[in-house]
Amino acid sequence: MLIVETILKPDQFGGIGLFSATRLPKGALLWIHNPIVDIAVTREQYEALAPTFQALLDKHAYPRDHKVNDGVVEYNADNARFMNHSSHPNTYQDYHCRIFTARDVQPGEELTCDYLSFEGDLSWNKELLPISSSCFPSLEPARTG
Repeated sequence: MLIVETILKPDQFGGIGLFSATRLPKGALLWIHNPIVDIAVTREQYEALAPTFQALLDKHAYPRDHKVNDGVVEYNADNARFMNHSSHPNTYQDYHCRIFTARDVQPGEELTCDYLSFEGDLSWNKELLPISSSCFPSLEPARTG
């Protein structure tokens, strides 16, 4: 859940990005996990959803733990879902799954993160290094077959 003021606007690639509404000093806390806002969806729950909501999850959710591959995805119900990837992000995630600014961020500057901190397959971006972390415990094992 975002705990700072942000705005959404077009990014440099023609999509939508998450931008800071205020100046944020280096080390400012931006995001904390809140299960009411940051929703874990099991494979079974996903399959029971209407196709329109499945499409929303397909676009904005990410594997909760790609190392376990349990089929659970995490969906940020606030504007955090619009934070885009950068191989040189201005945020970082600590071991307690909190997101902080990696440097001073100016008002109107896009907030970016390294998708590899929570998603293992970024084959679309060849410059990334294979690093990852997991912050969310498994709910239940996924069905196989």
